[in-house]
Amino acid sequence: MESGPLTLDFQGNGEQIDHIAAELAANPEVTVTVDDNLDPTFSSLPCSELWD
Repeated sequence: MESGPLTLDFQGNGEQIDHIAAELAANPEVTVTVDDNLDPTFSSLPCSELWD
């Protein structure tokens, strides 16, 4: 069974985003897009407190 792409929107600081994006992008089946579309309704990255 296949379905369309899964889109997840999160927010975090630059270090968090760079780290998570690099980890996810290591999988050739995953596409990671980082943009400047900030929206206060976006959740923080899961476990973002690890960077605090």
